[in-house]
Amino acid sequence: MYEIKDLSGVEFQKIAACMREAFSDYYVKMELGDEALNHRFQSENVQYDLSCGVFVGDELVAVLLNAVGEYNGEKVAFDAATGVVPAHRRKGLYSKMMDFCMALLTQHDFAYYGLEVIQTNAPAVATYKKMGLDVIKEYACFRGNAKDTAEGTEDFQELPITEFPLDSLSALQHDAPSFENRTEILRAFPADYLIMFTGPAEHCDAFIIYQKDNGHVKQWGRREGKLSELGRLMVNLSGRYQDVRLHNINFTDQAWIEELEKLGFDHFCDQYEMKMDC
Repeated sequence: MYEIKDLSGVEFQKIAACMREAFSDYYVKMELGDEALNHRFQSENVQYDLSCGVFVGDELVAVLLNAVGEYNGEKVAFDAATGVVPAHRRKGLYSKMMDFCMALLTQHDFAYYGLEVIQTNAPAVATYKKMGLDVIKEYACFRGNAKDTAEGTEDFQELPITEFPLDSLSALQHDAPSFENRTEILRAFPADYLIMFTGPAEHCDAFIIYQKDNGHVKQWGRREGKLSELGRLMVNLSGRYQDVRLHNINFTDQAWIEELEKLGFDHFCDQYEMKMDC
């Protein structure tokens, strides 16, 4: 009944339709249109020949999309999105897709395979651990807008990221960006992003890099003692977009998590980052 194949040559509209149905009853839904979703997967460097889907005849009922890229100095493969439509769950399809993809990925020189999973999704976490993945980080995710009384700042600058020395920012970052926020994506699609910052460009005090079309924040950072300046930049951004997103703040940066909560942003979920050798 079920046939697993790689997704090279499969029209994207079919993949997108499967993803939306698979996420229709998830806490975090797949809300992007086809064009925006396709652009997201392109920017994350999803490789359809290293991804797979489960077919029933011509119908696609499950997908596992794998992205590849440089991450913390290593070449890795990463689960960009996985979903099984509700009518075909509890049939072991995810494990079968993972086995299929691992056979593909082991033919390449990847340091490891990684993924992110919402912490409250206990069945998925248990499955991943059973398959040999270990938790390596915990992340907080925020969305929404700042409360009306939160104060922004007029003392800031804004530039295209092509006009800013990105390599200087690592000193301001509490933790290296997560896979979906990695600098490789910014450099591959620079026209998508702007940087908002306080202080001089050559030695800024706080910054956020965000996606121009939706206000999603990809990277952020601040110098010691500049937490409130970073918060004010987020308030500025909140005034421009209906639903700001900032995903994957390392749990070790509790000061920033607490600042966003204080400003009124919605701490809507937490994630694990997990990995295993491949």
